[in-house]
Amino acid sequence: MGAAEICNNPVKAPEKTAIQVSAALLFGSIFALITPPFQSPDEPNHFLRAYQVSEGVFFPETAEQRLGGTLPASLQEVCDAFAYLKMNGQARLDRELIFKNLHTPLNAGTRRFTDFPNTAVYAPTAYLPQAGAIVLLRPLGASPLQMLYGARMANLLVWLLLVYSTLRLMPFLRDSLTLLALLPASLVIAASANADVVTNGLCWWLVAAFLNTVVEQKPRSALFYLKQGAAFLAACINKLIVVPIVILRFLPKTSARASGLLTITGLAGALCWGSLAGKWFIPYDAYNPAFRDAQTLNEGVDPARQMAFVRDNPIYFIQTAATSLVRSLPSTAAHFTGKFGWEKNYLGPVWLALLWLALAAVLFSEQYRAGQRLRWLAASAVFLFTGMFAFTMYAIWCPVGAGEVTNFQGRYFVPVAPLVALAVANGLLQRFRREIRMAALLVLLLGNGAMVVAILQRYYW
Repeated sequence: MGAAEICNNPVKAPEKTAIQVSAALLFGSIFALITPPFQSPDEPNHFLRAYQVSEGVFFPETAEQRLGGTLPASLQEVCDAFAYLKMNGQARLDRELIFKNLHTPLNAGTRRFTDFPNTAVYAPTAYLPQAGAIVLLRPLGASPLQMLYGARMANLLVWLLLVYSTLRLMPFLRDSLTLLALLPASLVIAASANADVVTNGLCWWLVAAFLNTVVEQKPRSALFYLKQGAAFLAACINKLIVVPIVILRFLPKTSARASGLLTITGLAGALCWGSLAGKWFIPYDAYNPAFRDAQTLNEGVDPARQMAFVRDNPIYFIQTAATSLVRSLPSTAAHFTGKFGWEKNYLGPVWLALLWLALAAVLFSEQYRAGQRLRWLAASAVFLFTGMFAFTMYAIWCPVGAGEVTNFQGRYFVPVAPLVALAVANGLLQRFRREIRMAALLVLLLGNGAMVVAILQRYYW
């Protein structure tokens, strides 16, 4: 099977990639600045973990049945100063509070044990951009809030760099990937301190690198394959459930030995870190009662007991997961395109519909005719990822034996978005490609503008 059977007539790299990424940088920077501090999902705890990593502490600390680390007390105080906005739709940002905390000193010598149990078990590789920004800002006397904004911008820059590299490597479907990268919800989460940003970008780059290796059919340097190995290992350590993307590495014209070694390396790294995380994790019922109600922990959750329950009741879990996924599709779709903030903040239904219509139109207009093998491999990877995600959420988020798998959120499916595009894209509307591309770009720009307005309305007006 040759490259022509994988993709017929792959298009040349788009000339306007840099312009599109620049537009993403503009909107992403706006989102990073106008989203109030710590109002991205789990951002307080992501920031605390990033600061811990910035001090060279890669493993979490435990103390008196608590999980987190010993950090400057000012970090938690600044996080707490903006906690009143969380889940309070009537609250608005006090601008004076911003200016006050921008100049609140770090006081690195005044330290105390700080809880962040849900992010303490994350791998340090997921926080390299955020921690790097903090390392650079700390000697300059930056305040904790200034460090947060630095971490947000570092995350955004790394995401856009990986997206740009992905678009340059990707032999086809660049319009679809550009649209996915520029979705308002994608940029909002990329412009936060969230640990998933790095993992998402690495997964996108890996998909492009795997496909480029096959389609281009030209010799590659050892450094190129070393980059693939390092990126896959880091992505798997960051999030075990992204392992299935390696399926694309088993396309024709690839080395079976190299593909097998890559798979073993990524899986081994993921399992090693997962084993450590399992030992560190403290469930709600075992957490220090004086502190647990303020943490992102759910009562009745016990991963070890839940996994045993699934082992004994596999059919029940499969039915529960499938039903929960179907029920969550509307909210997951809205979350994927137009979500911002902690609570249920979405763009209006009209904007959500327009964004999905634009995405569908672009997917159906790409110059891309894939062989069945590639489509099935992509679909299989998405299926396995979804199953592993449901199992993970059931284990760490749901009470033992729960009748529903909760926490299906669109942002969790960003890593496999290129794979979904590979599975479903076709050229049914190819003759209208130019008009669709222009219309989709307009919807994207206006949609991001609408997201700016939505954030201002929610938190300022």
